[in-house]
Amino acid sequence: MINKEPEKINPNKNSFGINFKNSEKIDNYITNSHYRWADDVVAGPVLGDTLVVYVDNSRVKKIVQLDEQNLIINIEKNTKISLKNIDIQISNLKQ
Repeated sequence: MINKEPEKINPNKNSFGINFKNSEKIDNYITNSHYRWADDVVAGPVLGDTLVVYVDNSRVKKIVQLDEQNLIINIEKNTKISLKNIDIQISNLKQ
């Protein structure tokens, strides 16, 4: 007999590798951070050990790229989440 009960999905362990709990922590950190560009970015999902960040234009993308290592260190220090890199993408609405 087939089980008709829906399977409970763990949002932090899924086949896509997206950790929603870490994504929310990092989004809160960036929103409340001291970075001048914090209002111009949107933190996306954490895919494994990579954070996806969406920016409005190429100027902001370059600024965030320059600050990337500092951001990774500060995220680890303040949220205890270890990242290896940040994937900075221009938002689809602005391309």
